Amino acid sequence: MYETALKIIGDMPLKKRKPLLDLLSSDLSADEFNAALLKIGKNIDLSKYRREIAETLIAATGICDAVPEAYKDFRPVVYDGAMFLLSGISQGRLLRTLNGQVVIGMDASPGQRLIALVKDIPMLYKLGQIMARNPNIGAQFSHWLTMLESGLIHIDISTIRGIIEAEIGAAALAAHAVEMSDNTISEASVAAVVSFTWRDGELGGAGVFKVIKPDVPGFLAEDLRLLDELAELYNKNRDKYALGDFQFIGTFKDVKYALSKEVDLRNEQRNMKLAGEFYGDNRRIKIPALLPFSTERVTGMEFIDGQRITQAGSNRGECAVELFKTLVCGCIFGAAESSIFHADPHAGNILIVKDDAMGFRIALIDWSQTGTLTRASRSAILKLAAGITTNNRRMIIDAVQPLTEGGINGDTAAALPSIIDNELSATPAGIITGALHLLDRLALRGIKFPADLLLFRKAIFTLNGVLLSLDPEFDQDACLINYMFRLLAEEVPQRWYNLFFPCADSPFNYRSLMSNAELFTLGTGLWL
Repeated sequence: MYETALKIIGDMPLKKRKPLLDLLSSDLSADEFNAALLKIGKNIDLSKYRREIAETLIAATGICDAVPEAYKDFRPVVYDGAMFLLSGISQGRLLRTLNGQVVIGMDASPGQRLIALVKDIPMLYKLGQIMARNPNIGAQFSHWLTMLESGLIHIDISTIRGIIEAEIGAAALAAHAVEMSDNTISEASVAAVVSFTWRDGELGGAGVFKVIKPDVPGFLAEDLRLLDELAELYNKNRDKYALGDFQFIGTFKDVKYALSKEVDLRNEQRNMKLAGEFYGDNRRIKIPALLPFSTERVTGMEFIDGQRITQAGSNRGECAVELFKTLVCGCIFGAAESSIFHADPHAGNILIVKDDAMGFRIALIDWSQTGTLTRASRSAILKLAAGITTNNRRMIIDAVQPLTEGGINGDTAAALPSIIDNELSATPAGIITGALHLLDRLALRGIKFPADLLLFRKAIFTLNGVLLSLDPEFDQDACLINYMFRLLAEEVPQRWYNLFFPCADSPFNYRSLMSNAELFTLGTGLWL
């Protein structure tokens, strides 16, 4: 590490070496130093050192050795990806990354160096985070990837405070008697969070500021380009990796989507308002309230005093039931024309909050990624699930057609029955899981579905991991059926009436989204 750095400095022309040496001996703050280093890096030719720097960083961080022995076949994937990204970032960024490894000292452990590397290249953090939730990744390897998320608090609090003061203004902060804490309470790939208290007359309380880190917007375009190129590289060489059916291009699209959404705080602020309205009548659910000081780079919101839902105590089974009812049943059977859903429901975004009246409440945070499903789409999903359950190919085809984007025509429409027959044999158990898995397989066959429907599919797969960690015996189908039975019981008078007026027997006239005719078909299929 140090040898490589000294070699770069020694080979530099004196005219270019002096500004760098002056910077290294300066007493600038960490953030001022990094900004200056990025600027100097534009004038330094690192082309002949790129591979050496990348190999040095990989060796020093032990990123490949950190992959468990049981998953040693994955090490080439990690190595090739790290080499590609480190060789592809801008010169100033690469120089800053190398410097970050130098300044943490010669005694730093590989783990400390790995965290420092992730800090400088946020897309590595986000890529590991999303890969960790992919069902095609082994449990142990997934656990290792998830562990990369811990210990990522590095940004200087003065930098975050400076952004907040510049964005909101000293006058507005003073008017609300805002007092910020001296430390960040969390940091992720693109944002950091700092707590504060505020007071405005009778109003006030505890809040948090979510702040986009200063380097992220400038690096975003480069990161998105590199992710596209890396996905193509992996896909082209997939035969050399032991990743089975892992979908490189699809996964990297998820990473790009997540990064682009997470830097758009105005979008998240809108989503929080919509979620607050959608769940307004559900006392079990808590959505952070927006506070009156938010900008494009800062979101001020209510502080929620809770812990990760996977840290729940003796009521873990009840937590799983309420979580499924809220995020799945509440979305599918919502009364509104469009149902909003949280598109990234991993354990870190779901908190359990103590409540004197109900025992606990569930708080949903980080609304950077959301989607909506229309009543027609939700009805078609249920019809698809019913067709799979009863092995009714005609019902499946009728359900798939309205779910597609632009319909299915030509050769694909003619081949759809045989495609469905082939895919049904590999469809996993589970009413909703099975339906979404089939849509996933059809998408791989080239059938186009709306982005929000594919986002809902990913959200359910992510949620499944949380539910199973809460209660390994949790039965999603039983929970869904019980929920539907309660709706059907409430609909009995209306259903009796509609028996005499079949023209009113539309699935859209029921919260359960199934007509009498569809229930009869489902019951007959199950009986036979």
